[in-house]
Amino acid sequence: MRRVSACAFGILLASCSASGEGGSQIDVDNPGGSTGNPPVQNQAGTTNLPPNAGGAGDILDQDGCTDGCAFSANPILDVNVSAQDITVFDAAGTFQPGSLCVLEPQLSNGTTPGALFPRNWLRPRFRWASSGGETLWEIRLTNPDQPDPLRAYTRDTQWLLPKEVWAKMQTLNKPTTVTIRGVGAGGAVTGVQGDFRVAPVDAGGSMVFWATESSLVTKTSSKLLGFSVGDEGVVQTLAATDVKTGNIPGEDGARARGFYACGGDTPRPTCTGPNDTNLSCCVPTGFEFGQVECVGCHVSTPDGKAVIFTDNWPWDKVAASIEPGLTGSLPATVTPYASNLLKQPWLGMQALSPKFFSTEPGGARILVTSYGSRTTPDTTPFTATQPTAHTLAWFNLAAEDPQPLTVFPATFPANNAYDGQGVNERQNEVGEGFGLTWGLIQTDGESNDAVTPTWSTDGTEIAYVSTDLASTDGHPDWKANAADIKVVPYTASVDPAVAPIGAPLGGTATPLEGASDPNFLEYYPEFSADDRFIAFARAPLPSSPGRCAPTQDGNGTIHPCPAENLGENPDGPYYNRNGEIYIVPRGGGVPVRLAANDPVSCSGETARGSINSWPRWSPRVEPAGDDGNTYYFLIFSSARGYPGSFNLPTARLTPAISNKSSQLYMAPIVVDSAGNVTTYPAIYLWNQDILVDGAGNGVIKATSNLTPAWDDFSIPPVPPVIQVPR
Repeated sequence: MRRVSACAFGILLASCSASGEGGSQIDVDNPGGSTGNPPVQNQAGTTNLPPNAGGAGDILDQDGCTDGCAFSANPILDVNVSAQDITVFDAAGTFQPGSLCVLEPQLSNGTTPGALFPRNWLRPRFRWASSGGETLWEIRLTNPDQPDPLRAYTRDTQWLLPKEVWAKMQTLNKPTTVTIRGVGAGGAVTGVQGDFRVAPVDAGGSMVFWATESSLVTKTSSKLLGFSVGDEGVVQTLAATDVKTGNIPGEDGARARGFYACGGDTPRPTCTGPNDTNLSCCVPTGFEFGQVECVGCHVSTPDGKAVIFTDNWPWDKVAASIEPGLTGSLPATVTPYASNLLKQPWLGMQALSPKFFSTEPGGARILVTSYGSRTTPDTTPFTATQPTAHTLAWFNLAAEDPQPLTVFPATFPANNAYDGQGVNERQNEVGEGFGLTWGLIQTDGESNDAVTPTWSTDGTEIAYVSTDLASTDGHPDWKANAADIKVVPYTASVDPAVAPIGAPLGGTATPLEGASDPNFLEYYPEFSADDRFIAFARAPLPSSPGRCAPTQDGNGTIHPCPAENLGENPDGPYYNRNGEIYIVPRGGGVPVRLAANDPVSCSGETARGSINSWPRWSPRVEPAGDDGNTYYFLIFSSARGYPGSFNLPTARLTPAISNKSSQLYMAPIVVDSAGNVTTYPAIYLWNQDILVDGAGNGVIKATSNLTPAWDDFSIPPVPPVIQVPR
C-alpha cells in the first residue's frame, strides 16, 4: 500500500450544528404571557449558541432544591412554537409507542444503562429520528431530586440543553429520565422514554485528533484539531504547513523526499523511476522538496507541549510544538540532532512514557517506535528497498551530536542522507563517544513483525502488536491474517558490559492473556493512565487469507486487483470494519467488551460495519469518594451514522476497505470497589466539526476524524461559540 496511509483516508461531510434554543419561557397556566424575556429569534441559516441568550437564569431558582433547581416549572419554547401549540401534550407525559428513535444520547433500554456523562462534559444534545410525520416535539426531563420536570418544545429533531441547566445538573447523581414525545397531523402523541446519568466526577485533559478532508495529500487536506473537555468547538492545533522541520529525505535517503509524492491519481509521465533526476515532476501540489506533508498518527510529549507524529511516505517521524506562539517549531525537549535521527524511512507509530522523559540537563527522553528493517540490498537504514520486517526501536530525543553539521544540505547527495554525517553511519553508536542516540529493543521469542507500541506510565512495560504482515508505515496491514498483543519488559542498562549505562533494553515477549487469542485480530493497544488496564481493538479473522491490494511499481504503473469475494469478514487489522473496543487487565485476564461499541439499536446499525478503532484513555483516573467507584473515560473513532456522514472517495492504491467516514466518541467505564467493571454507551462529541475562530465564530468543517490523542495538551483555548452556521 505504497500511497495509502493514515494520511489518505478521505473526505466526509458533517453537520453538527445545534438548534431549537432561542425562545421565551411561557407559563402554561397563563398562556397569554411570558414569564421570561421576549423570544430570541434565530436568524435565517444560523443557530445561536449559547441558548436562551436573553437571560434564562431568572427561572432556574425554585423552592425545594438544596442548591437551586436545575429544572423549572416553566416550559422552554423554541422559535415558531406558541403556548397554544403545546396544549396537545398532557401533563402526565403519556404517549403511544411509535417510530421514534433517540440517537443522542443513548438512553437506558431494559437492563442496558443509559449514557453516563462526566459532570464537566459537553452539555447533552438530544437528537432523534421518526417516520411518523410528527411536527411538534416535547423534550421532558425528570429527576427524583427535582420537584418539577424540565419541558422544552421544538419543531426540530434535535435540541441542545441550555448551559445554565447543565451547570446545575452536576449534582444530580441519580438517573435523569428523558421522555421525548411528538404530535403530528392526526393528533396522536407518540414517544419514547429512557434515562441517562451524570457521574460524580470530572473528566480531565484535552483532545487532539487528526481531521482529513481528502484522500489526496495536499496542503489543506489534513490537520490536527483540538479542544478541552467541555469546549463547544475545536481550534486548529497543527497543520503540515505549520511545521518548520524540513529537508526530509525520500525512501532512498539520497535526496529530499518527492519522488513518490506525485500529487494526482495519475503519476506524471516524466517520472521514470527511482533514479530519475528530474525531481520537479514529483512534489505534491503546493509542497517543496523535503517538506512535512502529513500530521496524522500522533502522540503527545509527556509535558503536553508538543506532538510527535508519523509523516507521509516514506514514514519518517516529526516533532512539532503545539504551544501558542510556538506552533510548528522544534520543541525544546527535542534536540536538532534527535530530529535528524528521526528522519529515517519506515518508522511506525510511536510511544512515550513520563518515567523516561527527563527535563533535567543531561537526562534522556526516550521515544519507542517500530523500525522497518531491510535485508536487501543491504541493511543500512536508507535504501529504496521496502522493509522486510519490523521490530521495536528507541530514540533519545535529548541526543546531542559531538560532530554537528554546521549546514544541513538542501538536497541529499547520493551516497548518504546527511553528506557523510548521516544516521546510517551512527546506528547503535552508544559507547563510541556519541552518548545515547538510538537502537533496537530486544523482543526475544518474537518471530513476527512488532508494530504500534504503547508504553506504560510507570515505564516498565511495552505492549505492541505482533503481526504476520506490517505495512511500510508500521501499522498492521490490511492484508495481515494475524495480530496479537504482546508485552515486553523495558529497563535501562546498568551494566556497561551488557550495554552502555542508560541504554534501553528489552527482553522476552509474552502474549497478553485476553488480547492474544489466535482466533481474533487484536491491535492498537493503549495503557490506561494508572496502568490498570490495556484497551485494544478486536476483530474476527479475515474470511479470505489471500486478499489483494493494488500496487505501484517503480515506474509508477498501477496494478489493480481482480474482482474477489472477500467474505463475511473482509479486512485485516487496518481500518477493520468489524472492529470492536475491549479492555483487559494489564497482567492479562478475561477481556471486557465495551457497550460503547454498539450504535443505538433502533437506528438499525450494529457494531459490525461501524469500524470501532483507536481507543485512547483519559490522562487521569477519577475516584469518586463515598461510592467506592473509580471512573475511567476513553475516546475512540467509529464510522457509525452521524449527521452528514459521507462515503470516502478511494485513491488509486486504496485496498478494499470500507470507505465510511469516522467521528469521535467517548466511552465511560466504572470499576467498583470489588473490581467489577460496568461499561456505558458511547457519547457522540457534537462539537468536533465546529471550527472556531478567535472571535467565537464557528464554521462546520467536513472532516473524517481519526487517531485521537487525549492528554494534558498545551493547546490554544477554544473561544466561547457565539454563532454556528447550519
